Amino acid sequence: MHSISNPFIHKKRKKENSAQLPCCRDRFGEQACQSLRKAQPALFEKRCLTDHDFSAMDCCGECRKYIERNKISSENSRSLQKAPAMCKDKHSIGFCRRFKASGMGKYSCSDAEFAVRVCRHSCGYCNDELYSMKNAPAMCSDTNKAIPIVNGTHLYWAFGREDKKKTS
Repeated sequence: MHSISNPFIHKKRKKENSAQLPCCRDRFGEQACQSLRKAQPALFEKRCLTDHDFSAMDCCGECRKYIERNKISSENSRSLQKAPAMCKDKHSIGFCRRFKASGMGKYSCSDAEFAVRVCRHSCGYCNDELYSMKNAPAMCSDTNKAIPIVNGTHLYWAFGREDKKKTS
């Protein structure tokens, strides 16, 4: 018997595995992430070890430095080595179908930094393999320097309020 490869299945499999997490940088800004680490070290550590978006995008560089500097075992971040438990699109099914099919201006599923936050499931960012240690995204190059998405003061207060809500 001959084994015939189905090119449709191969293409489909290749397309599903084409998603890659964005490169690692502090999207909140290096100073903002350092301020968060210094002002609320316990909460910063918890978010680095349990919050996918925070540790992989918002303060990725500072989280990596913190984990290396403090020799924290990868066992402590086991939940981050799989896709988020609530891996879903943040927008409607219709929006994400259109987004996946034709993008939105300069943004599409291939723009990981945007797609992973907007249409995570539809764009293929719910695959456990993406989050394994062996596939950890590289640090961004200098040409991709972080552009803070909120100013540091606003970020600090938002971060602090979250902590106070949980303890109240």
